[in-house]
Amino acid sequence: MSTHSILGDTDVIDENALPDGGAGGNQTQVPIDSKLRFEDAATGSALLHVAVTGSTPPAGYKSYTEYWSRLGVLKASAITMLSFEFSARQGTPEHAAVLDEWLGNGSVLATDQQAKTGDWIEGVYKPTSPKSALYWALDPDSAGDRRIGLLVELGNADELLNVIWYKTKQPENGLIFQETPIKLAFAKVLDSTDPHKIDNGPWFFYRGVMRPM
Repeated sequence: MSTHSILGDTDVIDENALPDGGAGGNQTQVPIDSKLRFEDAATGSALLHVAVTGSTPPAGYKSYTEYWSRLGVLKASAITMLSFEFSARQGTPEHAAVLDEWLGNGSVLATDQQAKTGDWIEGVYKPTSPKSALYWALDPDSAGDRRIGLLVELGNADELLNVIWYKTKQPENGLIFQETPIKLAFAKVLDSTDPHKIDNGPWFFYRGVMRPM
């Protein structure tokens, strides 16, 4: 499904540009010990797998850490985020194998899972990477039409370098999602990484520090 073309500085995106999936009507608080999948909305191909550890991760993993594994080239005009619980509970012998399998053979980066309110900075983040792409979605924490942004920074070989989140309101506890949706649809902003192409109001961004696993 195509995204809305952005033509001028005052144009903002219509929510009809979203691919099927919307903000996901069935929302629940996903435990910290969970996993996310970002896939091409048109083909269903995996692009990113994210594993979030809890307080007792297996050997080789750190507690309260997000592990981002790039499995495909991020060139899709629309992506879908899906969230799941792990089949094996943390602290069990099976948990390490489940984590390893989920992250697969992708290039894996790690970043701290916990953020403070003050880590969200008002303004626009200026990408420093060779390539970057901005996606938007309806904010699952809002009953109205607030939006969020997901900016991915990529290297010359399309490797993942960093992920920057945008919200139109600074989260009180630093979390990008108060209630993580089971399914969330993102559409690509064409030819821009400026969140004001999504919405003209104020924006807050969070940029974690990603490091090789």
